[in-house]
Amino acid sequence: MKKTLLLLFAICLFVSTAFEARAQGASPPKVLSIFREEIKAGKGAAHENLETGYVQASHRAKWPVYYLAMTAEYGGSDAWFVTPYESFAALAKDRTESRKNPQLSAEFDRLDAKDAEFRTGQRNIVCSLNEELTIGDNFDVTQMRYFAVNTVRVRPGHDQEYQEARKILVDAVKKGDPNAHSVFYTVRAGMPSGTYLIFTPRKSLAEMDPNPAIAKAVQDAMGDDNSKRRQKLLADSVISTETTIYGFSPRMSYVPKEWGPYWTPKPPAAPKPAAKKPEADKPGDKK
Repeated sequence: MKKTLLLLFAICLFVSTAFEARAQGASPPKVLSIFREEIKAGKGAAHENLETGYVQASHRAKWPVYYLAMTAEYGGSDAWFVTPYESFAALAKDRTESRKNPQLSAEFDRLDAKDAEFRTGQRNIVCSLNEELTIGDNFDVTQMRYFAVNTVRVRPGHDQEYQEARKILVDAVKKGDPNAHSVFYTVRAGMPSGTYLIFTPRKSLAEMDPNPAIAKAVQDAMGDDNSKRRQKLLADSVISTETTIYGFSPRMSYVPKEWGPYWTPKPPAAPKPAAKKPEADKPGDKK
């Protein structure tokens, strides 16, 4: 019951107002609820078409809660549906106030049954913001088109070492690249303990091209001693790290109309009926 679970995590107007504020450059949300779907190979387009049903149902209900959808373009075959919160208390309140719209819930349940054929698995993830380990603050998500998500797994009992390594990088980047943004979340449920998610917003893939001048400025700000210390801390603490590039999906996202035309694409035009072929003359017909 995919979107029903989203409903449990996202119901009140307070949440949607916070999401709309994010678009205008406010601080990142304190809590994220992420519903992650593993999509069958070759089913991406069919899955997207079905997901628009959830968006349409939400619009019909004038539902006050918004969510951002994104799909893996490099590094996986999953889709994420992300809902922001200001606190876990708000999340708990939403669970208590859930299912107050039986018509919408019933429609979500109906779509869930159909959506199951496109998935090989699903997972609910909840994570909390670490402001100290976040780089940058305000950015306009409506102008972004991608998130590069770095998933870091840390050895049990070595979280402090990893966070110290991250802090060294944060301090250096703030000095060497003041326009950088990288939002740091600690996974609280839904993934193994010691998992961190780092979101880097991108307007285009071209922003991933190396910039030697910025790289040097960051390295100079870090210094050789801190650089060596950081490398050792990472070697001692990190089990694995993986980066996936997710492209935003306007068709599968339920966002405020104020976000602009990119986020509210028009539905594809219905195919024109094929022209009828002229009937062949029957024997005996007059010309």
